[in-house]
Amino acid sequence: MAKSFAQRLSDARLMVAGIRSHEDELAGVSLGEEKAAAMEAQLNKIRELDTQQEKLKAELKTCTAELDKQAKELDDALKDAKKRVKLTIPQSLWQEFGMSDKK
Repeated sequence: MAKSFAQRLSDARLMVAGIRSHEDELAGVSLGEEKAAAMEAQLNKIRELDTQQEKLKAELKTCTAELDKQAKELDDALKDAKKRVKLTIPQSLWQEFGMSDKK
């Protein structure tokens, strides 16, 4: 099973801390402060992007709710208009209103 986003970030933080704690032993394999700093910078960028993404998700939910509300209001207005047209206008002219109803 794939690791969660939070688990991957936690693993990366632990790796950075481990590299910094054992810098001398890891020097021979080119793993030191430079790599730790680069990973930490990536972690910070990921946190920023995650925060931005969560904010956008919240905005999207708000926008979707407003869109749904407006679409429902339009549907209701169209239903009402359709009833009124049927009561007033002869059936032969209903197509002018976009209505293909038979009754």
